[in-house]
Amino acid sequence: MNNSFIRYLHKSYLPLFLILFLTLSVASIAALASAGNKLFVFFFTLALSFLVIEIAFRFAWRLFVGEEYVRIPKLPFEAMWVEPHPYMPYVNKKNAKTPEVSVANYPLHKGKYKFTQLKTNSSGFVNGPNGDRDVLVPKPEKLIRINCIGASTTGNYISENAEAFSYPMELEKILSSNFHEPIEVNNYGMGGYNSAEIMICFALRVIHTAPDFLIIYHAYNDIAAYLTSGFSSDYGHCRQNLSANYWKYKISSIVPQLNSKLLNYLVNRIIPSDIRNSLISAISMGVLDIEQDPTVGLQTYERNLQHIIDLCKCNGIQIILSTYAFYMYKGIANDKLHQLYESIVKRENDVMRGLAKKNDLPLIDNAKLIPSNQEYFVDSVHLTPKGMNKLASNISSVLMPMIMSTLDNK
Repeated sequence: MNNSFIRYLHKSYLPLFLILFLTLSVASIAALASAGNKLFVFFFTLALSFLVIEIAFRFAWRLFVGEEYVRIPKLPFEAMWVEPHPYMPYVNKKNAKTPEVSVANYPLHKGKYKFTQLKTNSSGFVNGPNGDRDVLVPKPEKLIRINCIGASTTGNYISENAEAFSYPMELEKILSSNFHEPIEVNNYGMGGYNSAEIMICFALRVIHTAPDFLIIYHAYNDIAAYLTSGFSSDYGHCRQNLSANYWKYKISSIVPQLNSKLLNYLVNRIIPSDIRNSLISAISMGVLDIEQDPTVGLQTYERNLQHIIDLCKCNGIQIILSTYAFYMYKGIANDKLHQLYESIVKRENDVMRGLAKKNDLPLIDNAKLIPSNQEYFVDSVHLTPKGMNKLASNISSVLMPMIMSTLDNK
């Protein structure tokens, strides 16, 4: 897939300028026609020109992206499963259904995996096999509670042969098979969140569940903040609340579904309907500068994680840190932006190693333990079921002795 071509189309106004130019050109041609034929010539030439552009768009997308453009379906506004929040850019709605089953649109393993339809729990998180498993507060006696925080690489669910997978569920399976005591692994991952948002979410929505253990697997999502001009340590230079663009989804839900792939593309640039793929752009702002030094941003990333660690220490929660796996597969190996992201993820992993040493915490070096192999990844960072199981297995090898020690002390 030619990622640079898609980025260029998304960031440029070329398609809009092309439509405007052709409309004006058609109007000019119609103006040259005789008075009685102007209207006919205008609409005939406009229709013919648009047909040519439609064919050209489909051909160019196929040529540069390597696959056909897939129309983005319209989503009823009431079916939106995310909503604005006063302290975070967005949260999942409580007891809401996620989108219907669809083929996962990752660049690797095309057609093999699906996004399964789940239901959020009463706190708005997707947790457990069906997504709607609640986390009881206060915590039941004798229960070992393990909470996993992060972004989409934690929260992600994909299905294979109608079976749903996430790394927290894989971890729960492994641990439950090794202990007679009740063990609960909860998924508090929120796709798209950066470390500042994870920190706020943990402080306001997770810590009160009193987990025995907290697992932090996070990197990558802060990089856009590091590289956005006018850096601010509160990330106010690059983030806005979903409420700023929430109205667009309401309008989009009433716009008729268009058969034209070009119009479908253009409409979704202006008033997006696919929240799964447009959510991050809806809360992002600022201009990316790939020449910007990420060092100050990395210091902020370290600060945010340290705050989470400090909260855990004050509340008697044992913490396990992990480095972050990144796969430079063939399709992106020569892409300069992905090369830059890989280099910064390596620096984020060094930060995580430093935090483990500074705070005397266990560290699982998954960046080295998960093989850079297509069997384990669906793109550069998200994992296949096998990758999720590998991540869970690596974590369990460190976590099991800690659980045994905790049980001995109870």
